[in-house]
Amino acid sequence: MMLAHIRDNFAAAFFPRLSEWAAAAGVFLIGLVLAANPDLMATTKTQAYQLMLMIATQRSWAMMLMVFGGARLVVLLINGAWRRSPHLRAAMAFFSCFPYSLIFLSFQPTFGISMVLASIPLGMDMINVLRAAGDARTIDTKMNAQRAGRRGPRQP
Repeated sequence: MMLAHIRDNFAAAFFPRLSEWAAAAGVFLIGLVLAANPDLMATTKTQAYQLMLMIATQRSWAMMLMVFGGARLVVLLINGAWRRSPHLRAAMAFFSCFPYSLIFLSFQPTFGISMVLASIPLGMDMINVLRAAGDARTIDTKMNAQRAGRRGPRQP
């Protein structure tokens, strides 16, 4: 059933949620870059990654970002096959703001183009939180209306 849903609805749901796919792939790919270049954070000429290194090692960041990004991609893939999937999309977009915020704040001392570029996925994911939460509210409203219809009108 899940595979049939993905096959039938993927193309129709991909483009309306393109910013969510891009943000999820971004988290995964940042983790992949950190895993592929183990000295990236340590050998930089600026203090750009010091904030992130105060929290965890580069290897830990790489693993966390790849696992989280992969999980978010799976949630987007199964979106709609399960009633609570918009709630998961909203939660994943919210939690994606954490690494994007840290990347943005890490580049803040340089205050250059890298800081501006780091703000784009952060802003995009803030909007994704609102869009997914709106989808979740729409689904919940429909479900509540269906439940009320099955019970009949309320008596005063």
